Order: sequence, then C-alpha cells, then structure tokens
Amino acid sequence: MKSAVLNSLKSLGIAGSFAVVAPFANAVDLIDLGDFPAWFTDAMAREVTVANTSDFELTALSAKGKVPGALSLEEQEEGYWYYNINIGTGSPVECYVFTEFDGPANSLNAIIKHNLQGAEALNGKSLSGQFNYAIDSGLTGATPYLQLDTLYMLGEGADKVSGVIKAMSAQTEQSLQICTHNEIGYRATFRSVFDAFVQAFAQPHDAATFFSPVYRISINGMPVGFSREVFSVDSDGDVGIENYSAYIFPVDASSVATSDNVSTSWSRADGSLINANQYAIENSTLASRYAISYNEDAWYVEGELQGKAVSGKLDYNSWLLSGLGSYLETEILKQSDKASATFHMWAPDADPLSALEVNLSKIDSPNANFKLDMGALVMEFQAKEHGIFEQGTLSRGALKMQMELIYLHGKPVLP
Repeated sequence: MKSAVLNSLKSLGIAGSFAVVAPFANAVDLIDLGDFPAWFTDAMAREVTVANTSDFELTALSAKGKVPGALSLEEQEEGYWYYNINIGTGSPVECYVFTEFDGPANSLNAIIKHNLQGAEALNGKSLSGQFNYAIDSGLTGATPYLQLDTLYMLGEGADKVSGVIKAMSAQTEQSLQICTHNEIGYRATFRSVFDAFVQAFAQPHDAATFFSPVYRISINGMPVGFSREVFSVDSDGDVGIENYSAYIFPVDASSVATSDNVSTSWSRADGSLINANQYAIENSTLASRYAISYNEDAWYVEGELQGKAVSGKLDYNSWLLSGLGSYLETEILKQSDKASATFHMWAPDADPLSALEVNLSKIDSPNANFKLDMGALVMEFQAKEHGIFEQGTLSRGALKMQMELIYLHGKPVLP
C-alpha cells in the first residue's frame, strides 16, 4: 500500500499539470456519440461471434493457450513477436509481445502512434484529426491492464475517412502484451481476444510470493492507471518488494501523458527498509532513477532527475518504513489503543534526498477508518484485516485520486 500511495504523488503531479482532467459521467467513454451520424453509431455497436480458435504457444516465454480467431506469426526478432489474429472482420486484431519495453502506458501509446502511421500509409491520406475515445484500467484474470481507444480522421473534405483504434496493454511476468484493432465497433469481441492472448502468458504466483495486491487508480472518477505490488521472502527471511505502476492521463481531447514507474526494494521482517531502487519513464523518456542504501550509519541516495545527477546523504539516519512496514504498522495501530503513529518513509517523487514524515491516524468515517497525512497531501482510506488497503481518496485542490483494491493474493504476513 505504501508504494501505491507514494506513486500516487507522481500521478497527481502529472494530472495537476492539465486543467482538463475533470469528472466524467462515464468513466470509460470520453466522447458522446449523440451528435455522430447513424452509420457511425450503428458501426460502433457491431460485434461478431468468433467460432474458431487457435492453439497458441510461445515456448521462449512459457506461453500457451487458446485464442479466438485464426492466429499467425507475422514478424519475429530478438525479444519481439508480432501476430495477426483474423476474427472475421475487415481488419485483424494485431498483438505485440516485447521482453524489453518502456511500460504498459508508454509502450501502448507508442504502438497507437505506430498504428496511426500505418493507417496513413494504407489509405494514402494524412492524419487530419484524432481524439481520445475511451480510457480504462482493470484486470484481465489477475493481470492489470490499460486501455486507450482513439478516434481518428484521415484526409480532408469529401475525401475524409474516419476510424477507431482500440488498444490494450498488460504486463505479465516476463513480457509486455499489447493488442490493437483498427476497426469501428467490435469492442467486446476485441476484449475477448485480448483476454485470451494475455492469459496465455500469465503464470501463477511462485511459492516465494506470499502477498500481491493490485489497485486501480482513478482521477476524478476517470480510470487512468494501476499499481501492482509483489512481496516475496528469501531464504534469509528478508522480503523483496516489487511495485509496478502505470498511468495514462488525457492532456486534452486529442493527446495523453504517459508514466510508467518501477521500484524494487528489500525489507526486514519487522517492516524496516534495507535498500531500494526506482525509475520512472514519462512520455517515452527516462524522467528519474534513484537508489537508496544504508552505509556507515547514514542513508545515501544516488540517481538522476531529468538527466541531471542527484546524490547525497539524508539528514535523517534512523528507521525508514518499507512497503511491508506500512501494512504491519497499520494493523498494529488498528489493534492498539493509540489514536495515531508517526513514521518516516523514503518518497523520491516528493524529495529523493529527504525522509518524508508521515502521520497515520484513526478516523471514523463512512468510507474510511484511517488518515495518512503526508504533509501537502492527505489520504483517507479503508483498511481491514492485516492492514490491507481496500479503498481511499487523496485530494489536491480540485483533483481527487481514488484508489481501490481490485485483486488480492495472500496477505502481508510472512509464511
């Protein structure tokens, strides 16, 4: 929960740069089709029953499953595979697999741009307009996904043509899967193909993984991303924590900002931090990377921000709360007679060279039983058994970030 909340500092920071992020009556569709011609709305409602399936296997990534439609491998390079899947519509579903990638958000946006260039070449017309049509985040099986659909126009005047690119991404254990479909309609059909394709790559948690939650992130009611945490224990009893988060924010009606964040850290069983590494890619560019470690009675940080070196020693040299510790201390406070507790965390998105003091307190609210005060930001959240975060709201001016637990494996208790 700590990693998910601290990464929200970045998501609110990015969203706060754009005044257009506002409440939506529909959290997925961003365009009202009421003013569109009947042929377009009829086409958007189309679906097809895909009767045939393909046996799919990618031995290099231990992927195996059945996928609706007729699947064929079109391109292959080291760490890259490209498939066409014929589902009986005018255009095939296209699925990409990468073992090296920027992340579910940045890579998804890059593939959409690539598909738009392909549409220009195929039609012999230049792109004359594009709009964010739909955005979503959620689960396919136990794997979080991002979705961004794009309405586009090619050409001008009487020669203008329009289309919709549906696009979804998901990161499984070893690779990133992205599927697109450049055709108006067939939304549920496309989703079923994407789900089957991703599930062929999904693997069960290994024996060392004892806890793994996934949170959906929304800004003012619009689903924009996710955060996934994976906790595993090694032979010495230390806990490895991996956190993956990805966000897509509409900047305006036609463009988006993207952010992918990855952190790895080690914690002692008591919830104290041993060391950590983190990097962030924003709009396809490395925005920051940091590492923190404890040596000779001091915390040292090295890294870079926007290409400039960052290094130094924290003024604080005592116990830092780890991702595991945030769950443990929430449960301890819940079971105690105390009203609050204060801790220090390393939050590089707030300040990589400082220890962030946070105050956790009990509250009595219909939707929350705890408040996490991080100085400029305050989150109210609901936590129940074992301190597991269920839902929460973090506000910054007119922006409200909602987090909700959408998947849970295990509990934050060492086996």
